[in-house]
Amino acid sequence: MKILGYFDARFEPPAPFVRATIESKSLKIKRLLHLHIDTGASVTTLLDKDTNYLGIDVRKLKRAERSIGGLGGLINTYVIEDAILFFRAGDGEVIQEKLRLFVGVHDLLKLSPEEKLLIMRMPSLLGRDIIYRYRLVCDKNRDEVYLER
Repeated sequence: MKILGYFDARFEPPAPFVRATIESKSLKIKRLLHLHIDTGASVTTLLDKDTNYLGIDVRKLKRAERSIGGLGGLINTYVIEDAILFFRAGDGEVIQEKLRLFVGVHDLLKLSPEEKLLIMRMPSLLGRDIIYRYRLVCDKNRDEVYLER
Protein backbone atom coordinates (compact mmCIF):
# COMPACT_ATOMS: atom_id res chain seq x y z
CA MET A 1 0.00 0.00 0.00
CA LYS A 2 1.45 3.35 -1.09
CA ILE A 3 0.34 6.84 -0.18
CA LEU A 4 1.58 8.89 -3.12
CA GLY A 5 3.07 12.32 -2.59
CA TYR A 6 4.51 14.93 -4.91
CA PHE A 7 7.28 17.52 -5.17
CA ASP A 8 6.05 21.11 -4.96
CA ALA A 9 8.15 23.20 -7.35
CA ARG A 10 7.13 26.46 -5.63
CA PHE A 11 9.95 25.68 -3.21
CA GLU A 12 13.65 25.76 -4.12
CA PRO A 13 14.66 23.00 -4.17
CA PRO A 14 11.23 21.36 -4.68
CA ALA A 15 9.76 20.09 -1.38
CA PRO A 16 8.00 16.74 -0.76
CA PHE A 17 4.29 16.94 0.08
CA VAL A 18 1.37 14.61 0.66
CA ARG A 19 -2.37 15.26 0.57
CA ALA A 20 -4.50 14.40 3.60
CA THR A 21 -7.97 15.18 4.82
CA ILE A 22 -8.03 16.32 8.42
CA GLU A 23 -11.04 15.61 10.58
CA SER A 24 -11.90 16.71 14.10
CA LYS A 25 -15.41 16.01 15.32
CA SER A 26 -14.98 18.34 18.30
CA LEU A 27 -14.05 21.25 15.99
CA LYS A 28 -16.50 20.20 13.27
CA ILE A 29 -13.88 20.29 10.53
CA LYS A 30 -13.14 17.95 7.64
CA ARG A 31 -10.97 19.49 4.91
CA LEU A 32 -8.21 18.56 2.49
CA LEU A 33 -4.71 19.81 3.30
CA HIS A 34 -1.31 19.62 1.64
CA LEU A 35 1.32 18.68 4.22
CA HIS A 36 5.05 19.18 3.81
CA ILE A 37 6.80 15.90 4.64
CA ASP A 38 9.35 17.08 7.20
CA THR A 39 11.65 14.53 8.85
CA GLY A 40 12.97 17.37 11.01
CA ALA A 41 9.55 17.90 12.61
CA SER A 42 8.99 15.64 15.61
CA VAL A 43 5.20 16.02 15.42
CA THR A 44 2.63 16.75 12.74
CA THR A 45 1.74 20.42 13.06
CA LEU A 46 -0.81 22.78 11.57
CA LEU A 47 0.67 26.23 11.04
CA ASP A 48 -0.90 29.68 10.70
CA LYS A 49 -2.05 29.48 7.06
CA ASP A 50 -3.95 26.22 7.52
CA THR A 51 -5.21 27.18 10.98
CA ASN A 52 -6.87 30.20 9.33
CA TYR A 53 -8.05 28.12 6.33
CA LEU A 54 -9.73 25.63 8.68
CA GLY A 55 -11.26 28.40 10.80
CA ILE A 56 -9.70 27.08 14.02
CA ASP A 57 -10.04 29.32 17.06
CA VAL A 58 -6.99 28.33 19.12
CA ARG A 59 -8.59 29.86 22.24
CA LYS A 60 -10.89 26.81 22.21
CA LEU A 61 -7.95 24.37 22.19
CA LYS A 62 -5.94 22.92 25.02
CA ARG A 63 -2.46 24.43 25.38
CA ALA A 64 0.30 21.91 24.56
CA GLU A 65 2.64 20.70 27.28
CA ARG A 66 5.52 22.30 25.42
CA SER A 67 5.99 24.91 22.76
CA ILE A 68 7.26 24.03 19.32
CA GLY A 69 10.48 25.63 18.20
CA GLY A 70 12.31 25.94 14.93
CA LEU A 71 14.38 28.43 13.02
CA GLY A 72 11.97 31.21 13.96
CA GLY A 73 12.07 30.46 17.70
CA LEU A 74 9.28 29.18 19.92
CA ILE A 75 5.63 29.55 18.90
CA ASN A 76 2.37 29.26 20.79
CA THR A 77 1.33 25.62 20.62
CA TYR A 78 -2.02 23.92 21.10
CA VAL A 79 -3.39 20.40 20.63
CA ILE A 80 -6.36 18.90 18.79
CA GLU A 81 -6.92 15.68 20.76
CA ASP A 82 -9.38 13.99 18.39
CA ALA A 83 -7.66 14.54 15.03
CA ILE A 84 -7.69 11.98 12.24
CA LEU A 85 -5.74 12.25 9.00
CA PHE A 86 -7.19 10.42 6.01
CA PHE A 87 -4.84 9.49 3.18
CA ARG A 88 -5.83 7.95 -0.16
CA ALA A 89 -3.49 5.20 -1.30
CA GLY A 90 -2.58 4.67 -4.94
CA ASP A 91 -5.05 1.77 -5.15
CA GLY A 92 -7.89 3.94 -3.83
CA GLU A 93 -7.84 2.56 -0.30
CA VAL A 94 -8.43 5.16 2.42
CA ILE A 95 -5.98 4.98 5.33
CA GLN A 96 -6.72 6.79 8.56
CA GLU A 97 -4.23 7.84 11.20
CA LYS A 98 -5.39 9.05 14.61
CA LEU A 99 -3.07 11.49 16.33
CA ARG A 100 -2.69 14.37 18.73
CA LEU A 101 -2.40 17.11 16.15
CA PHE A 102 -0.35 20.10 17.19
CA VAL A 103 -1.33 23.63 16.15
CA GLY A 104 1.46 26.19 16.12
CA VAL A 105 0.60 29.85 15.73
CA HIS A 106 2.85 32.87 15.60
CA ASP A 107 2.09 36.18 17.28
CA LEU A 108 1.52 38.05 14.03
CA LEU A 109 1.14 41.39 15.83
CA LYS A 110 4.83 41.27 16.74
CA LEU A 111 5.98 40.68 13.16
CA SER A 112 6.85 43.05 10.34
CA PRO A 113 4.70 42.91 7.17
CA GLU A 114 7.48 40.96 5.40
CA GLU A 115 7.69 38.44 8.25
CA LYS A 116 3.90 38.00 8.27
CA LEU A 117 3.96 37.26 4.55
CA LEU A 118 6.63 34.59 5.03
CA ILE A 119 4.83 33.02 8.00
CA MET A 120 1.53 32.85 6.11
CA ARG A 121 3.25 30.97 3.27
CA MET A 122 4.64 28.28 5.56
CA PRO A 123 2.98 24.91 4.96
CA SER A 124 1.76 22.62 7.72
CA LEU A 125 4.07 19.73 8.50
CA LEU A 126 3.72 15.95 8.42
CA GLY A 127 6.11 15.00 11.22
CA ARG A 128 7.89 11.90 12.42
CA ASP A 129 4.94 10.88 14.61
CA ILE A 130 3.22 9.82 11.36
CA ILE A 131 6.21 9.32 9.04
CA TYR A 132 7.67 6.61 11.31
CA ARG A 133 4.52 4.52 10.88
CA TYR A 134 5.60 4.02 7.24
CA ARG A 135 8.57 3.58 4.97
CA LEU A 136 9.29 6.96 3.36
CA VAL A 137 10.63 7.11 -0.18
CA CYS A 138 11.76 10.55 -1.31
CA ASP A 139 13.73 10.26 -4.57
CA LYS A 140 13.82 13.52 -6.54
CA ASN A 141 15.86 11.96 -9.37
CA ARG A 142 13.00 9.53 -10.05
CA ASP A 143 10.31 12.06 -9.11
CA GLU A 144 9.00 9.67 -6.44
CA VAL A 145 7.55 10.57 -3.06
CA TYR A 146 5.48 8.06 -1.14
CA LEU A 147 4.76 6.49 2.21
CA GLU A 148 4.50 2.70 2.12
CA ARG A 149 3.43 -0.14 4.39
